[in-house]
Order: sequence, then structure tokens, then C-alpha cells
Amino acid sequence: GSPPKGPELSLASIHVPLESIKPSSALPVTAYDKNGFRILFHFAKECPPGRPDVLVVVVSMLNMAPLPVKSIVLQAAAPKSMKVKLQPPSGTELSPFSPIQPPAAITQVMLLANPLKEKVRLRYKLTFALGEQLSTEVGEVDQFPPVEQWGNL
Repeated sequence: GSPPKGPELSLASIHVPLESIKPSSALPVTAYDKNGFRILFHFAKECPPGRPDVLVVVVSMLNMAPLPVKSIVLQAAAPKSMKVKLQPPSGTELSPFSPIQPPAAITQVMLLANPLKEKVRLRYKLTFALGEQLSTEVGEVDQFPPVEQWGNL
């Protein structure tokens, strides 16, 4: 085939298994924290093989509320020069918090391609039901590790 024009942006063929991810020493970032429902972004130490432009993020969702959180859907959007892909989550609901058990958690791997090494601003949309109450929340995260350090965090 003909050579791709410009930097390769597609993430279609990339899948990073959760168990292959090595955590980095970068501090996680809180993307959402309300009513006991909390979402953190943890940054992986390494990029996927052959894709030094791709940051691997482990999204963890925790429920510290006495109510269940259900029907959780996270969507993300990046600026035009970047691409973001969310792999399927480990689940879509979190049981209520219990003081005698570890908090319920969902993990979801997110891949972010940034070939032009621009400053990352990620917008997200989160829908979920807390008890019977359906919510839609939007937010933005810009506290990403410096692009120069991706792959070596």
C-alpha cells in the first residue's frame, strides 16, 4: 500500500491487555470525584510496542458511596491532532461501599495518541445511575505527564 501521510493516528489495531501494563511512578490524577464516586487516571510506565506517541492510561472507578453505581459509561474526546480510544471496561456497575470490604472498582484502559506532542486536554462525558438517580457529567482533564516523558514514566 501507499505510505501513510503524516503521523499515524489510528488506534484501531492497538489493544493493550490490562495485565501487561506496568504502573509508572507518575501520580494518578483525579478526573471525577463527587458523592463518593471517584475516577482516577493512572499512567502506565511504557508505551505500546512501536507506538512511542501513545500514552496508556488505566482509568479506575471507585465507589465510596452507600448506594450502588450502575450503568456507568465513560466517553472521551481529544483535540483534533490526537486520538483517544477506550477499551471495554471491566464492568459497568459498582456495589455500595462497605467499611469491612475493599471498595468496588472498575478498570478501563484508555489509549491516547499524540504524534505532534501537543499539550493534552481531554474532555470526558460520564453517565451513570447512583441509586435511582441518573446523571450525566462532563469534565476536562489536562494534568497529563509531560509528552517528552511518555514511554519512560
